[in-house]
Amino acid sequence: MPWQKNTITQNNTIKKEIEKLIKEKLPIPLGLNKQNEIIRLIFEILKKNNLTIPQFLNISAIKSYLFKQKAGFTTFKKILLQLRYPKTIKNEPIKNYEIFLPPLKPQKTDKKYVYSGKFRPKSIYIEKECLNYPLTQEILKKFPQIKPEIITKVKDFQHQNKKSSTSLKKDELFLIKENYDILKPCPCTKKVVSCGYYIFNLGFGCPYDCTYCYLQHYTNFPGILIPVNIEGILGNLQLLLNHTKIAQKRIGTGEFTDSLALDDITGYSKLLIPFFNQTEYILEFKTKSTNIANILNFKPTPHIVISWSINPQKIIDSEEHFTPSLEERLKSAKKLTEAGFRVGFHFDPVIYYETWEKDYQDVIEKMYRYAEKNIAWISIGSLRFHRTLKPVIENRFINSKILNGELLIHPGDKKMRYPDFMRKEIYSKMLHWIRKYDKNTAVYLCMEYLYIWKDIHLKLPYFS
Repeated sequence: MPWQKNTITQNNTIKKEIEKLIKEKLPIPLGLNKQNEIIRLIFEILKKNNLTIPQFLNISAIKSYLFKQKAGFTTFKKILLQLRYPKTIKNEPIKNYEIFLPPLKPQKTDKKYVYSGKFRPKSIYIEKECLNYPLTQEILKKFPQIKPEIITKVKDFQHQNKKSSTSLKKDELFLIKENYDILKPCPCTKKVVSCGYYIFNLGFGCPYDCTYCYLQHYTNFPGILIPVNIEGILGNLQLLLNHTKIAQKRIGTGEFTDSLALDDITGYSKLLIPFFNQTEYILEFKTKSTNIANILNFKPTPHIVISWSINPQKIIDSEEHFTPSLEERLKSAKKLTEAGFRVGFHFDPVIYYETWEKDYQDVIEKMYRYAEKNIAWISIGSLRFHRTLKPVIENRFINSKILNGELLIHPGDKKMRYPDFMRKEIYSKMLHWIRKYDKNTAVYLCMEYLYIWKDIHLKLPYFS
């Protein structure tokens, strides 16, 4: 089978074979745009179904089309769409969505980054004005073998060195001063139901490497950014909280970084927990990490929730690179619940694949086995991303299978999503499986439309 050892070289070879097939077998001439669409569709059909070119040509609908010799481009594309999106075409008019068929361009990307389970930088850069901050000195003491480089500003450094996220400089640490965008509403897609969440931005970049991560879009950071002026940031945060109306009182730190993956280096939690314990707000540490040692040194209060993004181990292995296993995450949650802390769980993104139902039921069973009490909330969100991420995933993670799903551009937010009927199926079943164990915990959908909430009979919960 052609996809068992998928490589860029192999993908280029298959692309050439598809081009040859089109030239020799199709009864109609194609312009460049139409040819690109056909190449893309055939490539995705082959990959999704693990087919060779001869096997593809032996599909009855393809054999019939090629035998007729007179059918046009529209007919052929329709056949290919039926092979590529069989569930969607059976359940919903595909014209409700936009099909994204970018030109196929297999190309190598820099993927030298290696992570051994605990983040350790290879290089440390310090903005000049940050050299004497206490946190800067604490971090430097942890890595005495690294000689730091002093820079003026990250932006100047980036411009001079043309660093970007595509170079995967996850092992370069930048100690910076941050004054802007400290607190803002969660950037929900327009027209979706908001859960009232607020984001406390504290750091940028992540040592993990998930295939679906939207940070891959960004080319405006050269590594992992750690603000070291933490006392000043908390002072500014207090001023913002005094003048900001946050109805749900929930604030989280996990938008641009994992909340705890670097906590043994930054020690942020040692300052954040006392700070939020003196407020009326709830702080959520959202993570995939097991880095909970600092938190266990505190007494639990209603103001602190630690939550985990969880998925079947099959998905963790294939799509969530360098992250702790499902069992490791759940064991960490268990330690915290036994210590009296409240925890949360986020099934986000849920990936739809052949055995998804069994696998996610198993995850839910394990979740309640490890953490049967003190669950503050559970969220569910299906896979979604901006279209420009598709070729990035395709080239950076050649063996990823998430793009095999029936992902189409939603007319509402223009993000690639599963069609409505599929998302409703995901949410209805997930909710049913959760409610078998737990009738009361708040469950909400992440970045979903009101009509989806209504169709699965889910009310917006009140968080407390």
